[in-house]
Amino acid sequence: MSDTLSILVVDDNPSMVRSLGDILDIKGFEVQTAGSGAEALMILRDHPVDILLTDVKMPEMNGVALSRETRKNHPSITTILMTAYAANDLIEQGMNEGIKTVLTKPVDIEFLLTLLSAYQRNLPKAG
Repeated sequence: MSDTLSILVVDDNPSMVRSLGDILDIKGFEVQTAGSGAEALMILRDHPVDILLTDVKMPEMNGVALSRETRKNHPSITTILMTAYAANDLIEQGMNEGIKTVLTKPVDIEFLLTLLSAYQRNLPKAG
């Protein structure tokens, strides 16, 4: 197992996906990106990740539904939701299903990096 945290960034806003993906890549994380829940599920078939960083409100499949589907095959994945809207019902549903972190947009990059570093320190060590 790698000591590098792997992250899948999912958002229907292409500039958000590109920006977050680039920042996380520069900071040394292994990053995959997707523009929809369906695309994210396809990526996860071949590239399991440690962290699912997903927008809450997306067409066709919201972030909570994506987290739920992801955990079916990857039960240990950690989901971080991002939202620019008051999606209280969805967020509450996600929290009841084990999502522990919700970030508001625009995302505070320093806080996100601190959070990811804490997750990375807790990764199981190889060996």
